[in-house]
Amino acid sequence: MVQLNVLQQPTLDRSLTVRPDGTAVVPLVGEVSMAGLTLREAEQLVLEKLRLFNREISDVSLTVMQYNALRVYILGAVANPGSYTFEAEPTLWDVLRAAGGPAPDASLSQVRVVAEGAGATTAAVHDVSGILTGSGPSTPVFLRSGDTVIVPGNAAAQVAPAQGVQVFGGVAAPGTYLINEPTRLMSVLMLAGAPVETGDLKKVWWVHADPQGRHASTPVDLVAFLQRGDLAGNPLVHPGDTVQVPQHAPGFFRTIYPIILGTISTAAAVSIAVNRLN
Repeated sequence: MVQLNVLQQPTLDRSLTVRPDGTAVVPLVGEVSMAGLTLREAEQLVLEKLRLFNREISDVSLTVMQYNALRVYILGAVANPGSYTFEAEPTLWDVLRAAGGPAPDASLSQVRVVAEGAGATTAAVHDVSGILTGSGPSTPVFLRSGDTVIVPGNAAAQVAPAQGVQVFGGVAAPGTYLINEPTRLMSVLMLAGAPVETGDLKKVWWVHADPQGRHASTPVDLVAFLQRGDLAGNPLVHPGDTVQVPQHAPGFFRTIYPIILGTISTAAAVSIAVNRLN
């Protein structure tokens, strides 16, 4: 929460809420992105925006009134998976430490951070192994509210189906993955190494228990979530559920292209050899 004060136009004074994605709604201007800016930089940006409507405005101040808790989720090979809150933007190592540290089988060179914003979900892989091994420094990775940290490990096969979610089909690492609470489908797929190129994300099958205790199989259009932010395409998966990512066969051109390319390359090589002999 920040307090906006405009000396030349006090009617614009008010409290602004900075959303988790770093945007705030400023009077007259509308939505302004302040993500990654210092308080002084944000003041200058708001001043420039307001001057487009009133050239007399020359003095704008922003004062932080309240820091709201930032919630970050961590899954996978850590001592205590779950959600944790922080008063300021945490680093990746802050989140790992809050979760009790990595498990013995954790792969710290392949830690993934899943972030959602602007109607899209992104995933980035970070290597933080140097922090524990002392092999070298690790550049701090700052997280935002709502981010999910996934620490891969080798314990997937040891999880009972009732305690985790079974993922198979078009993913990099099929198996059973431990989740202690309802988890979004996209995060579950990232636990399984993310969908492979041939995975059909428009019809992911989600087997879950209905309110009557019977199991139902529901097709989920994950593409609708990735392209439009439709949460129906990213439902909450519960322990005991099953997820299957169907795989579609590669198209004719993708299949035949390597063969054509190889034939052309061979013919070219033979032609060059014959020309050299001549």
